[in-house]
Amino acid sequence: MDKKIIYYATTNIGKWDEVQRYVAEHEPTIQLKQFNQEIDEIQSFDQKKIALEKANTAWKMLQKPLIVDDSAIYFEHYNNFPGTLTKFVYFGIGYEGLLRLAQPDNRCTRRLYLVYKDNETDHQMFVGECKGTVVKPKGPELPSKLPYNAIFQPLGTTKTMAELIGTDEEIKYSYRLQALKDFFGWWKKRV
Repeated sequence: MDKKIIYYATTNIGKWDEVQRYVAEHEPTIQLKQFNQEIDEIQSFDQKKIALEKANTAWKMLQKPLIVDDSAIYFEHYNNFPGTLTKFVYFGIGYEGLLRLAQPDNRCTRRLYLVYKDNETDHQMFVGECKGTVVKPKGPELPSKLPYNAIFQPLGTTKTMAELIGTDEEIKYSYRLQALKDFFGWWKKRV
């Protein structure tokens, strides 16, 4: 069986490692390659718009089948802040600042929009989501490329996402894998 080549547009090695592993484990008809080019991200509070614009920009640069994703964390008591500012807030205030920001109600949602694009005009979008709480950083190694994994504890477990990596539980709570599985289901119907 010939594998279909799809590019994953990201410069984040943590995302690349995770998505590459998920594709290898869950969809053997796809050969994933990294499109390791910096893509300027528009500033918007609309996460779907950001994900779609990243896909459109990557398509213009590569013009080959690709996926991109955009992930964010939403603190419930801050009207879903930091949302699309997730990366900037972490780099600005670090773990200690995030822990203070999450108080007194540390409930949150991790949300990811994944976009598949194989031509200039069309796209498919898939969503992954997991509810949880913000906790003190813990994990075997604090993930510098996926820093929120060390402080995000999904509802239903006492472990952070960083601690769940490589376990059977990871499959249950990974919002990125959830979106990818929806993509795989759609993909199988069209090939």
